[in-house]
Amino acid sequence: MSLSRPLKDRSKDVAVLDATIRLLAVEGLARMSMDRVAAEAGVSKVTVYTRWRSKAELIGAALTHLQIDHVPTPSGVLRDDLVAHLDAMRRQYDEVGGMAIVGNCLADEPVSGELLATIRRSTLLPRRENLAVVIRSGVERGEFVAGADVQRLVSALLGSLYADHLAGRPVGPDWAAGVVDAVLPAFLAR
Repeated sequence: MSLSRPLKDRSKDVAVLDATIRLLAVEGLARMSMDRVAAEAGVSKVTVYTRWRSKAELIGAALTHLQIDHVPTPSGVLRDDLVAHLDAMRRQYDEVGGMAIVGNCLADEPVSGELLATIRRSTLLPRRENLAVVIRSGVERGEFVAGADVQRLVSALLGSLYADHLAGRPVGPDWAAGVVDAVLPAFLAR
């Protein structure tokens, strides 16, 4: 008979990772502690410390856990697909406090040197690639001017969320359609 370790309860992992995201958004990195995460998640400190050895490791795992959610299924209609992707991003940022997380990670970047890379890898680059796929499909269908810069269009679309948020402009349910309608015509074939 072999003795095996009991499997870790995945629901506790998810609770800890979700609590980390909430605390990171609300309180920032400096005020967040492993003990506070454990209390917020409703688990013991031992549960947290046996899974993640440090706060940096826990935050990295939480940001990776925060994968892009609700990726829209392509419809094949360029404008509609771009609006759907931008709106999904806006909703997810609203749900998890994405702007606060980005801001807190940027503020801590000189000290940690790793959180921004984790955000890039876990959410930003995959989101950019999802939009680029939609745009490249439009390029293949001849909807864009010859030589259209796919990455420039991706930056213009995604950057609007950050710029509008910082400027205090409304980023509500109609926001994504307004952005696409303002940016897309400059790139379309005539």
